[in-house]
Amino acid sequence: MRPLTIRLLSVRRSLPLFLAIVVCLAIWQVWLTWRMMEQDRNLAAQHSRERLEQIADLAVAQLAGTLGEWDLSLRELDALPPPAALKAKLPLNGTLVLLAHPSAAAAAAAAAVSAYPAKSLLFVPELPSAGPLPKGFETAEKLEFREQNYDRAIDALRPLAEQPATRAEALLRIARMERRLNHPEAALAAYDRMSQETAVSPEGVPYALLAAGARCELPGAVAAADQLRAALLAGRWPLHRETFEYYWSEVNRIRHTADVPPTDAMEFSMLVARLYEHWQQAVRTGSNFSGREAQPDASVLIWYATPARLTALSAPAGWLGAGLKLPASAADIRWRFEAPGSPPAAQPHVLRSLAEAQLAGKLDFSSIAALPNRGINRALWLAGLGLMLLLVLAGAYAMYRGVSRELRVAQLQSDFVSAVSHEFRSPLTTLRGITELLANDRLADESRRRQSYVFLERETGRLQRLVEDLLDFGRMESGRKQYRIAPQDVFGVVRAAVAEFREEALANGFQVEMDLDSRAATIQADEEALRRAIRNLLENAVKYSPECRTVWVEGRVNHRQAAISVRDRGMGIEPREQRQIFQKFVRGAAAKKAGIKGTGIGLSMVRQIVDACGGEIRLESAAGAGSTFTILLPLAPLAGNGETHA
Repeated sequence: MRPLTIRLLSVRRSLPLFLAIVVCLAIWQVWLTWRMMEQDRNLAAQHSRERLEQIADLAVAQLAGTLGEWDLSLRELDALPPPAALKAKLPLNGTLVLLAHPSAAAAAAAAAVSAYPAKSLLFVPELPSAGPLPKGFETAEKLEFREQNYDRAIDALRPLAEQPATRAEALLRIARMERRLNHPEAALAAYDRMSQETAVSPEGVPYALLAAGARCELPGAVAAADQLRAALLAGRWPLHRETFEYYWSEVNRIRHTADVPPTDAMEFSMLVARLYEHWQQAVRTGSNFSGREAQPDASVLIWYATPARLTALSAPAGWLGAGLKLPASAADIRWRFEAPGSPPAAQPHVLRSLAEAQLAGKLDFSSIAALPNRGINRALWLAGLGLMLLLVLAGAYAMYRGVSRELRVAQLQSDFVSAVSHEFRSPLTTLRGITELLANDRLADESRRRQSYVFLERETGRLQRLVEDLLDFGRMESGRKQYRIAPQDVFGVVRAAVAEFREEALANGFQVEMDLDSRAATIQADEEALRRAIRNLLENAVKYSPECRTVWVEGRVNHRQAAISVRDRGMGIEPREQRQIFQKFVRGAAAKKAGIKGTGIGLSMVRQIVDACGGEIRLESAAGAGSTFTILLPLAPLAGNGETHA
């Protein structure tokens, strides 16, 4: 035994030396292969770079000529749409913009904006002059604000509502007081007349927009919000950006959505705002000037401004391909704008300044053709690379698994913290807003105060349930949750849970339909925990059913089990996600894409509660067709004979 022990010790001691020799040989082999390939690559790169230099010089010269031709075309443009001869010189899918005063004598008037092809302008850089408030409202103001005699104030405003100069302001005040008098029909009639006005309030907001926004607070608010949204997207009124964003947020609030304006319309409106600033520089200095800008998305903007007008051309990202006519032998050459912080292009590549084309930045030219490699060099490189991979594969794989798992856990925890923060923020914001209104005595109407108390009760209950869910979830995860298992009438528990949830569901426009077995069914369960599990399923059904406003609850007794099903016709769950949906912090991709907030612990709590009661939960779902969650609980045996209650 002793010689064998000595040999084992010798092998064990020589193992580190052997590994060191293997690593050194691998490094030497890789270094030798790299040196041989580097020599060949340097020679090929030199020839490729010389070719790129010639093509880059030719491309920049062509680009300068193309941009110069477009610049001259803009100087000749005085109206849109452009003539056919001028249109033929411009890039495909380009956008022309013309800013000008309505007339030569109207230098103080708001600028007229036109585009080709026509595009919606969501907001404008300059509003029409609003002017001061017309006279004649003194008597009505005294009756409204000092005496609070709204009927007499409305009578005083009616003559003013028939005069063109004061009609819009008078209608606005009449509608406001009719709302205070709780006359929604009269207020709607005033707003309907006001929507036909073209005047602008002293604050610079069109009266028609004020009417459209106010209608969203009266009966038929959702339909009015849809009409207001369509008008905002069509650019019906000249608005500042802040005004547009305010009314857009109001539309989202009323429609319970989180829509954003179309990206192309927003980008076009911001482009007009930037062009207006360039034009104002020409107006202030009284001189003509032109400019060119290369955008981060590889598009280009060219403009020519005079004190009377500004013409601009926005060429899309593909303009560079149309402007550069390289030889057929340059089919493997690619180019792009070099943006600050962008990753370097594939080697070999050359940079060319765009100063000759009067543009900031540089063009990066690169070749996609692979550099030639000799067969022996490639074989040596692959041999060395394979040897290195064998040495580090196991360690790299272990590190990858560990890092991936940690990153996934960290991401799930981050998503959970973010979701919980949002869930707390919503009721707290509502509570704070209503509390401030009550504290400042801004709710003069008793019915509105009672409604505010109802909102306070509902949001406080929602906040309490959220806190209790989080605390219970923590106890469940740590194994400290104590369940009070006792005989329960399962369908009685279901009825109680639905009755508790139904009021909240009705407030959100949902109906809960129950179809429970008439037979009594006794199970061993924790009543409070089971009610919470059913409520979580109901809340999920409501939250993920944006279209269908009905949730079905069914209960049956079969095979010595009580089956409780909660079914909806919502967005459903993808098959590949159904196995993971009961894990903590996991939420479906469709819910994230739709922007539906949630903590990701509801279904995990349901599964743990059902497991504690000795049951199981099943899921049947299809994307876009809804989901059915079924809780299966064993019936309690009858005392003395082992039979079950049913």
